[in-house]
Amino acid sequence: MPKKHKFPDANDYGLKNPAVLCPGDRVLTLYNENGGRTAKRISKRVKAWFTAEAHEHGWVGVRFLPEVQTRHSGGAILWQAPKVSVNVTKNTLVLVERSDDAGEEGDED
Repeated sequence: MPKKHKFPDANDYGLKNPAVLCPGDRVLTLYNENGGRTAKRISKRVKAWFTAEAHEHGWVGVRFLPEVQTRHSGGAILWQAPKVSVNVTKNTLVLVERSDDAGEEGDED
């Protein structure tokens, strides 16, 4: 029996990769292995399943894009929630996006 493909998990990607592309063939493979049915195209049902799974795996955004030549689904872009640090001053709330190298020398303003 062929090995099942792992659904991409947002925790497996660092802050330097806040968005990733899941090509259309992989979307279909994941659906066919785990979605309970078999699909040949990325239909509304496949998109709904994939979006729900993406949210379960920590992705906050999913966007399906058409392939430039065929205009059929080329796959999906998955993105993480922005990583921010919260600094509360006397009257102001300041949100600052973090980076993978935050806190290293030479990183201060």
